[in-house]
Amino acid sequence: MKRKVLILKPRLDLPFKRFGLKIPNKNLEPIRVHWQNFVDKLHEYHTMRHDRVVIVEEEKWKLNNYLIQWYDPDIAYVPHTDKKQFIGGDVCKYYMQTVFPWLFTIDSEGWGGNASHAVSGWEVAPDEDRTFNLFKERADRGESKFNQPQKEFVNTLGDFIFVPLQLPHDETIRYHSNLKVVTWAVKLMDWSYENRINLVFKNHPANPASLEDVKLFSDKMDNCYFIEHEVNIHSLFKQAKAVYVINSGSAKEAMLHDVPIVRFGRADYNHAVIEGDIKDLDRTWQKVINIDKSMMKENYRVFYNWFINRICYDSTNIGSFLKLK
Repeated sequence: MKRKVLILKPRLDLPFKRFGLKIPNKNLEPIRVHWQNFVDKLHEYHTMRHDRVVIVEEEKWKLNNYLIQWYDPDIAYVPHTDKKQFIGGDVCKYYMQTVFPWLFTIDSEGWGGNASHAVSGWEVAPDEDRTFNLFKERADRGESKFNQPQKEFVNTLGDFIFVPLQLPHDETIRYHSNLKVVTWAVKLMDWSYENRINLVFKNHPANPASLEDVKLFSDKMDNCYFIEHEVNIHSLFKQAKAVYVINSGSAKEAMLHDVPIVRFGRADYNHAVIEGDIKDLDRTWQKVINIDKSMMKENYRVFYNWFINRICYDSTNIGSFLKLK
């Protein structure tokens, strides 16, 4: 029986967030091209199944649950949101780009820390680390979600905790965490200063100005260092004693360097890393220095096999969408 499939597609020539006057970008940003490819492959998959597909393309903030009521589909694909925010009913599946731009997740609850797979853990057959090693090769080339400079970080500090900063207004902070970025960063700085542990912050390339307060605070401390975008992020991952994040997707890239990772918010890699406690940073640090490295490495490799092969959909490969059956 033919199903009616509704795909809500955000306009890719405009910002996803609601602003004032907007000027369309005629040259599609490389990271946005993958959204186009994903919708194309999703459309192709359902067409192959002889479903009736309707695509509604509009500014992301205009894609609301009234469209679900209007079109009354059997399945609806909704971008960059989740069930709690969209309130679209059981027909909705929510899709989102991952830190690997050509890979997307599709989930009945949402994405990141709100996805159903974030709390379920994983069961997966061994793959002899093939998936992990494939992505490690990409990391060793210095490739990341955002373009990275080739310059390596030269460590003259000794041991340090690396903190790749997230955007304060980002939805993964607002909806998948109880912490605010600046408050969290300042508490880390106070603790690190008292314990004489070096912190290295890296600004977010998408909106550096939004993290100016973190820079101002870190500049006042002799053990805290703030880096803009002048060095490759992978050179920091591989030299760090540990990586602290709220719930950044970059933690998945850090795994590829077998470094202890601490997360303070909710993420889809919950079970693969250390859960931090901003109210007890001493205990959190003890977890880092006492971690079983062999178990940590095994967790990272199992996570990659599960996440890439079971959870993600490859926007370059129609075969990847067969999982939707």
